[in-house]
Amino acid sequence: MSWLIWGKHLSIEWRTGTGIDIEFTDSMAVWTQNNFTGEVEAMPFMGCVVRLPCAIISYGNVYTITEEDER
Repeated sequence: MSWLIWGKHLSIEWRTGTGIDIEFTDSMAVWTQNNFTGEVEAMPFMGCVVRLPCAIISYGNVYTITEEDER
C-alpha cells in the first residue's frame, strides 16, 4: 500500500522478520515500476524506514541520479 502525503510517499509492506529497526537513509536502493513504460528498475530512496514485526513502514522520496549529480 502506498499513499502520497505532504509531497512524500508513505508505504506499508509485509515483512517476515521479527526485529525492530529505525533507519534514516539517503541512498537505499528500492525497486520501482515506471507507470508509462512498465519497466522495473532500482532507484535510490531518501527517507525514513521503520521495520516492525510483520511490517515495513517507509516515508520519503525516490529520486534519480543524473550526470550533473555525479560531477
